[in-house]
Amino acid sequence: MNEGVVFVVFYIVIPVVTGLAVPMTSWLLGRWYQNGLFKALEVTEAAQGKGFGDAQLVSYQKKQETIAAEYTTLLMANIVVGPSWGQMFLMWVKSLFGGALPSYASVLDYGRREAIQRLKVQAKERGCTSIVNMRVETSVITTAKGNDSKSSSVEFLAYGTGCR
Repeated sequence: MNEGVVFVVFYIVIPVVTGLAVPMTSWLLGRWYQNGLFKALEVTEAAQGKGFGDAQLVSYQKKQETIAAEYTTLLMANIVVGPSWGQMFLMWVKSLFGGALPSYASVLDYGRREAIQRLKVQAKERGCTSIVNMRVETSVITTAKGNDSKSSSVEFLAYGTGCR
C-alpha cells in the first residue's frame, strides 16, 4: 500500500471519525430519549387537559380587588433539564455559523411544558379548580467556575396561586 494512503488513513481519517463518533452517538441517543419524553408528556397533557384544562389558568395584568375563593394555596413545581453532549457539540458547531439552535429550543420547550404539567398535577392533588397568576421562571445552571463550563442545564420553576 502507498505510504501516503496509510498516513492519511491512520493519522487523519481514523482520528476524525473517532472524534465525531462520540458526539454523534450521544446526539442520536439523546434525541431518541427526548422523543420518548415528549411522547409521554403529550399523553399526560392530553389526559390532564380534559379534567383541568388551560381554561382554568388565569393571569391578571392589574391588581384585583376581590376574587371569590373558599381556599387558596401556593403551588410550585420545578424540573432541571439539559442537552446531551452531542447536542451541545452540534450547538457549538452551529454557533460558529449563526442561526437558530433547534436542539436547545426543544430542551427548553420540554422543560417549560413539563414544569406546567407538574404544577397542574399538584393543583389537582390539592383540590384546586384553577391556577391564578401562573409564572414560569428559568435559571441556567453551569457546573464549572468561570467560563470553562463543559456542561450546563436549565431549571424551570412554575408557580402560581391555586384556588377552589
